[in-house]
Amino acid sequence: MSNWQRAGALDDIQEEAPHAVEIGGKAIALYRFGDEVCAVGDTCPHQGDVKLSEGYFEGDTIECPMHQSCFNVRTGKVLGPPARDDLPVYPVRIEDGQVLVDTEG
Repeated sequence: MSNWQRAGALDDIQEEAPHAVEIGGKAIALYRFGDEVCAVGDTCPHQGDVKLSEGYFEGDTIECPMHQSCFNVRTGKVLGPPARDDLPVYPVRIEDGQVLVDTEG
């Protein structure tokens, strides 16, 4: 089942910075790579109240600002402890300059 929802305009998402949104009650961070946008959960699975989008972002890796766990924003895979769980990954499509995220993805 799909639940495509508007996350914002592509032009509003910078390539070198996470873009935090809340869609359907879910904290999601968008990461832009040229015309591609990736969407993953924005809450660290190790410390549930920490927003990853406030962490250090380089390449395709986001580092949690609290305990420095790292995650690949393209795949959601955890890259280093103390976190053990991957991030949820959401399908993205772009239509007419708008970024749509499938929150049921």
